[in-house]
Amino acid sequence: MQRPILTPHATGGASPLTTADAEVADLQWWGHDPHSHDAPQLLYAASGSCTVEVEGVEFRADQGTAVWIAAHAEHSARFDDEFVPISVLPAPDRPGPSSACALAIDERLRTLLLRYARVDDFAALGQLIDRIQDAPELAQQEAPLTIPRGRLTGPIAAAFEADPSHDSTLDEWALTLHCSVTSLRRAFLAETGLSFTEWRTRFRVEQAIPLLERGAQVSLVAARVGMTHNGFTNAFRRTLGHTPVAHRAA
Repeated sequence: MQRPILTPHATGGASPLTTADAEVADLQWWGHDPHSHDAPQLLYAASGSCTVEVEGVEFRADQGTAVWIAAHAEHSARFDDEFVPISVLPAPDRPGPSSACALAIDERLRTLLLRYARVDDFAALGQLIDRIQDAPELAQQEAPLTIPRGRLTGPIAAAFEADPSHDSTLDEWALTLHCSVTSLRRAFLAETGLSFTEWRTRFRVEQAIPLLERGAQVSLVAARVGMTHNGFTNAFRRTLGHTPVAHRAA
């Protein structure tokens, strides 16, 4: 069942922004369906991350990046299990960027976002909105990996979502699903644009990112996603252009 992200403190034009309830216990859902707002929205991740699709374009919000959603733009979101949102709805006279984009969040902006979310600090509000106008737009992010949901591919994707280190081969899956290996390969390519092996590697790398960002050791993360240390390091570098060690230290 759909639940809203936001816990409004005011409606109508009484307050220029709304904040999310920052209690992890309240975040027992995985996202929300397409909808829009009359005002623009800034969505930020106090912890964890989320993927926001705005009119067919996907963006990722995390601790270093917020997603700006223009007024009336239809959008939906998928949340990871650590996601704690902060949502800012500026007043109509502070429109911000005219279209959806990713904005870089520096330490000062993060401090203002967290301060307002915790105590409704309206002194922080004015500074926050002023600084949002000047926050640099980031280059459009690469779209997140497609998670296939087809009759043949869906059970495989679900197994990896439950455990990224899942190690059943396509031959074993073909027996389980009563189909040929060729059918599985074709289904993965058709639904994701990648071979099964490429998809599995990308999936594991993406699952590793939040673990690294929480400070987990690279060797432990590699094992958690079912890869050797060297194999994980090479795959991570190919996918993101830098090593897991560098990502963890950033």
